[in-house]
Amino acid sequence: MNTKNTSMSISEVLAALVASEEGGRAMIAARLGASESSLARWLGGRSRPQPDVERQIRSLAIKRGLVPDDAQPSLFLPAAGGAESTVRMALSATLRQVREVLHSTGRLSSRHEALDEVAKLLFAHVISIDTGGPGINRDLLGGPSAAPSLRAFVEGVFRLHLPVSLAHEVTPADFHLRLRDNEHALANSLIDCFGRLASPEIMRQMRDAGSADLVNDTFGQFLVDSFSDEKELGQYLTPPEVVRFMVRLGLHSMPSEQMRLICDPEAGGAAPVILDPSCGVGSFLAETMRVLYGRMREHHGAQVLPKWIARTMTKVLVGVDKSERMIRLALTNLAMFGAPTVNLHLANALARHGNEGRTMDDLQGRAALILTNPPFGAEFDRSDVGAFRVARLWANGSASTIDSEILFMERYMDWLAPGGVLVAVVPDSILTNQGIFASLRRGLAADIDLISVISLPPVTFAAAGTNTKTSILHLRKKVGGTATPKVYFAICQDIGFDVSKRGSQRVRMRTDRNDLDAVLKEATGQQTPVLGRYRSFDSDEPRWDATFHAGLSDLVMDQLQAKDGKATMLGDFADLVNDRTNPSRFGDGEFEYIEISDIDGTSASVRSSRVPCKNAPSRARKLVAAGDVLISTVRPERKAIGIVPPWLDGAVCSTGIAVLRPKQVHSLVLARVLQMDFVNLQLLRNNIGIAYPAFDEACLPKVVLPLKPPAMEKLGSLAERVTRARHQVADLERDFDAAVAAETGA
Repeated sequence: MNTKNTSMSISEVLAALVASEEGGRAMIAARLGASESSLARWLGGRSRPQPDVERQIRSLAIKRGLVPDDAQPSLFLPAAGGAESTVRMALSATLRQVREVLHSTGRLSSRHEALDEVAKLLFAHVISIDTGGPGINRDLLGGPSAAPSLRAFVEGVFRLHLPVSLAHEVTPADFHLRLRDNEHALANSLIDCFGRLASPEIMRQMRDAGSADLVNDTFGQFLVDSFSDEKELGQYLTPPEVVRFMVRLGLHSMPSEQMRLICDPEAGGAAPVILDPSCGVGSFLAETMRVLYGRMREHHGAQVLPKWIARTMTKVLVGVDKSERMIRLALTNLAMFGAPTVNLHLANALARHGNEGRTMDDLQGRAALILTNPPFGAEFDRSDVGAFRVARLWANGSASTIDSEILFMERYMDWLAPGGVLVAVVPDSILTNQGIFASLRRGLAADIDLISVISLPPVTFAAAGTNTKTSILHLRKKVGGTATPKVYFAICQDIGFDVSKRGSQRVRMRTDRNDLDAVLKEATGQQTPVLGRYRSFDSDEPRWDATFHAGLSDLVMDQLQAKDGKATMLGDFADLVNDRTNPSRFGDGEFEYIEISDIDGTSASVRSSRVPCKNAPSRARKLVAAGDVLISTVRPERKAIGIVPPWLDGAVCSTGIAVLRPKQVHSLVLARVLQMDFVNLQLLRNNIGIAYPAFDEACLPKVVLPLKPPAMEKLGSLAERVTRARHQVADLERDFDAAVAAETGA
């Protein structure tokens, strides 16, 4: 399709989208947040969507390669050419049809089991065609004995082309179709699905080296769509937007000599290794191949691609995963480039002993680039991971268990070559938390130069059912005494999609807001920083996160770093008090309990509830006094700040609330100043935690206030008038409520 996408009518673009969507009109309507009746009117040309919806439709069509993009941003792949659109649409339709045929039989318990079989069939078909064979063809395989014929065909392809790297870890039998010998009808239906890919023209284009990245991209998009349907699989999938960003950031960081070796079609000898030790479906490796592939085709021509692909897949790209299903999918994903001999390993990357340990030890000091998203949250008993330095040397004695992401961080340093680069998705606990996390940072600091840290929004992994706060960590293993004088920190607010819930499904909705392209240009020096900032960074810094280092404006930073000693500190106007009590010991009575939800930041008011002492929550521990200013330490962006009224003197509040006792300043003045963005940004900067971000109240006395003492005093008289008026209104309301109750007998 050579026509510009702007010359296609919106109804034509929408029709192409519906044809490409597995769920048809209903799913497209859901993705657009529109009704099916509206969709029908747009398809028929009877009405036109609003401009923002039209942009969403065209963006989705561009992403799927259904129409070319006139202004494709650098973060995304070049638009497909006209002939390639035919292959893409045929591949997409075949993949969906095969999965639905398998799923409709009812014999496979879930879509991800059907996905396994799709991958086996597609691998066999593409590799057969690429090596001059017929592919899955009705003339050769169909008929009354289709089931054993199809099984034998797939088994034969895997027997011939199973990667050497997997030979001692899996067998060809692990890739056999789950097809019984008497299921001829099912086999014939599956064979028929490949009919559109068996035409001479489609087969010629699929054999063309210039179409290899298209085939891979189509399968990659199919994986994205399939994984979004299954929460169990979604946990393995890094959003494509993040994958594209990380791959380009990592490749840009590699020395030019290493890139020359990788991209030299005649290069021999040892090649730089690009590793993903938790490769899942191979997203990072496949995207790396697509980027390099485009560079090779542009600079060296299509004729050198087959030899270069074989070398790169065998010598450069290395993937490891402990899930056999993920390895099968990764094998298919990478094989779409026409190189079945890929360097994949079925192994636990954290293993230190046995065959798996030897596999990982063979990678010691060899990786020029690690691109990865490690598994989060798995816990290991410290006694079981004694071979790790973090357990043996770095951690304090209080850590009885160690999370998997901590162990992976140590292993990355083992696998990286001197000067090697790591680009990894990590939970923010790696960058901010104390305890063993701080021990890890101190242990790594001597061996690494931090290059950049990009904070990702909570929605990043929401499609998989988690709002875990994550960041992209980008560092280099030191060579001698190298050091990075400045580190780039950025906070990404928009990532190119939102996630909404429709029934039990979480649906990704593409948006026009994506900070990643601008962040990539800033981080690689192509654009003056606007979203991010370069900051000086010492190896002994207590925190590595972007929120801490780039969460404040230059104006606030200038005041924080003022050398004249005249900055106004919160500690000058309030004491941080921590008077403790335990209401469960009060006896059989009740007490007034203030929770975070009882603080109304808009009016700075505080209410409470009466709770039986015997039912006192474990967090009900802090005594408050009238006039105290309460501030929630959890999610400070909500600005839950209030003043304890006289009638709650002696109440008890949650330990999630910091208690400030004003001195030489009116409580209302202090509360209002604390709600200013100038102060709130400082609190956000001190956030830690990946599920429920909170700050340590110990930072409060050192918070800089935007007002000088004379201004604070000047506002005090006005604040006193406001407070008296509020108390009078409160008294009147109580009298009114009492009168209503008396008159009605309530």
